Amino acid sequence: MRAREGRTGGPRLRLHPSSAVTVVVLTSALALGLLPVTAADRAPAWYWLGGLAVALAFLACVVVHEIAHALAARRHGVGTERITLWLLGGVAERDSEAPGPRADAVIAVAGPAASVLTGAVFWAVALVAQPMLAPVPLASLLWLGTANLLLALVALLPGSPLDGGRLVRALVWARTGDRARGERVARRCGRVIGVLLLAGGAVEVILFGQFVGIWLSVLGWLVLGTRTLPAPGRERVAAGGPPPAGRSAAVGGPGPA
Repeated sequence: MRAREGRTGGPRLRLHPSSAVTVVVLTSALALGLLPVTAADRAPAWYWLGGLAVALAFLACVVVHEIAHALAARRHGVGTERITLWLLGGVAERDSEAPGPRADAVIAVAGPAASVLTGAVFWAVALVAQPMLAPVPLASLLWLGTANLLLALVALLPGSPLDGGRLVRALVWARTGDRARGERVARRCGRVIGVLLLAGGAVEVILFGQFVGIWLSVLGWLVLGTRTLPAPGRERVAAGGPPPAGRSAAVGGPGPA
């Protein structure tokens, strides 16, 4: 399967074939788990349609996360050439690096801030419209609100190559004036985060039988496998994912329900 590209009004938007796996997994998890529990005795088709709509909406939320990074980057003179959606989130390809630690921090925090705001909007809509909503749409809105908050939380874990790792790098860079030292500290933190995610995922699966544990373990493995922050002119990730060959990436995003 070949990736498809489109335009978002700025950077090119690319759909990696693995993003279809995300849609299938989220749709199945919602249709077979959350939605039947919150809205019993509905026709199965409603659960599957609702699950598909929520999965597609979540991908749109990842795009919002990445566009927030791109807008913040543009304000600091850093262009974004392409945004790729893949299995665990989004990858943003920049044409240069941040000019200083403050810009680096602002760009890093923009995506998680947008996800928090998006999650709050979903929750607010669910709260206000609750008397008028059927159980399936209400549960879908609440799940999307929670998923966006989890996306922001995971992205802000303090280790390379996540957004939180960029914040660590920016802080060390600002204190020492040494960007390379900031990268080294962020990489060390990333190794710790990766091991903890792997271990936490294994515990979730073995002790509690939770599918989200597999998601956490994959995330931890990817964090361990992409420790380096990108060099100028290379690729960086906000929400998460593996880069094309020869590129750097960061990983993130909540697992399925």
